[in-house]
Amino acid sequence: MQNLVLRWMCFMILLCGSIPAAAQELLIDLASENHAAEWMLLDRTASIKDGELVLDGRQKISRAFYLPMEWQDATLRAKFRVEPQPAGVLACGFMIRAADASTYYYVHFDRTQAILVRYSASNVWNEIKRVGGLEKPAGEWHEAALECQGTTLRVSLNGKQLFEAQDDSLKAGRIGFYGSEAVVHVKEISMTGAGRPATAEFVNPPPTFGYVCEDAGAGAYEAFPDVCRLQDGRLMCVFYAGYGHVALPNERLPRGGRISCCLSSDEGQTWSAAETLYDGPDDDRDPSIVQLKNGRMICNFFSLRKGATEGSYSGLGTWIISSDDKGKTWSEPQQISKTHYCSSPIRELSSGRLILGLYTEGGKKSQGSAVFSDDGGNTWQPEVLIDNAGVQLDAETDIIELKDHTLFAAQRPQMAMALSKDMGSTWSVSQSMGFAGHCPYFLRTKDDVIVLAYRLPNTSLRFSRDECQTWSDNVVIDDVIGAYPSMVNLNDGSVLIVYYEEGASSSIRAKRFRITSEGIQWVTQPTR
Repeated sequence: MQNLVLRWMCFMILLCGSIPAAAQELLIDLASENHAAEWMLLDRTASIKDGELVLDGRQKISRAFYLPMEWQDATLRAKFRVEPQPAGVLACGFMIRAADASTYYYVHFDRTQAILVRYSASNVWNEIKRVGGLEKPAGEWHEAALECQGTTLRVSLNGKQLFEAQDDSLKAGRIGFYGSEAVVHVKEISMTGAGRPATAEFVNPPPTFGYVCEDAGAGAYEAFPDVCRLQDGRLMCVFYAGYGHVALPNERLPRGGRISCCLSSDEGQTWSAAETLYDGPDDDRDPSIVQLKNGRMICNFFSLRKGATEGSYSGLGTWIISSDDKGKTWSEPQQISKTHYCSSPIRELSSGRLILGLYTEGGKKSQGSAVFSDDGGNTWQPEVLIDNAGVQLDAETDIIELKDHTLFAAQRPQMAMALSKDMGSTWSVSQSMGFAGHCPYFLRTKDDVIVLAYRLPNTSLRFSRDECQTWSDNVVIDDVIGAYPSMVNLNDGSVLIVYYEEGASSSIRAKRFRITSEGIQWVTQPTR
């Protein structure tokens, strides 16, 4: 290969007849005219210029993989520089043992941290170890190394080893780099270790999921989605947008976390850029959306108010905003509960009643509840408590109407159920459903299968063919742990499920599936 500078350093010590193994160092020449054939630039924002790998990850992560060789036990070294900018994580990533473009180890060097992660198609953030408090100013060149020796991985920065960790998942593969939320420059790339020419094609697998939104502009943390079909046929997804799991007002985000939304006109294959649906003075969160039969749209959510001490806050209860002009304008927020909170959408029952599952917290007094309206959401009755049978139920209640008009409520975390025979005015005592789960969400498919999605383990679902009397085995949707799922029926009979990742730069994901006689069948057509 003309563009490689191979330095085979073989030190043969003949004393006592000992001959150590050869140490091999490969310097990768980014100035070569043939570099394009040796790098897989996965994103248009990745390029090679003036002897540097340039990765513009300001809008979306930008990745590049080196194709000619692969390594098992080796050390990847390079110098990198991140262009200064006021916002973003400003991250450069080193990737090693890449079996394909969705399976590798990487170390994520952001503003002040080095985080070692194992990447897979279903879980891009399987964290192994991290260290913080690093002095790594943007605008300056830094030298880093990621070493793999057997099951041991070592991370170094500017000549100092930061940590080592153990993981035996990945054995060998290619190398690469990425830039995230910044423009990253990489040069003087070298590999030390016994490499071999790569013979297998390096595959960029199609995603098993798509994205609804990766950055709504509030701090690149998106969570708690809910999706519904509008009467004009479009899909609408609302979600929380902030800078973290709780985004109280600060200098960077003076009004705190907000409610954002995206729209899809092609059954969830692509989504519009995020827009702000509501942004009050507090941390507004956990939104859900519904369009009623009369056309009215209602978004419910709850808010947290910043406290006097750092990181403290108080809850402000559950609120709704509504629109009677197809979402062009929205009402002022209306508080429908001062002390109870929501994580699921308003359900329109066969009687015309609107019902919303709620919960209240307080140790063993934590329990589910419901609030209802008989005038289209203009006024709401006081909360009706659901007896928790003495068990702490953080609840996050969701409710579905069965064919006989019984209401079935599911509640976190033991996944307890309760029944109502009078449209939610009274409820039975809660009892276990036989499996655990957080933030349940119900959907009745076009074939009258009831799907229950939830968090734990990871992002999962079960389904019932007999009106919630029995449930299938657990089906894992994704390895990410955020969940708070929501589902909608698509025109072709499949189901779209949306959920969130959790962790730094959490995004809203989406997948499609069908329920067949054999169980869950994933639909591979990706969303953006």
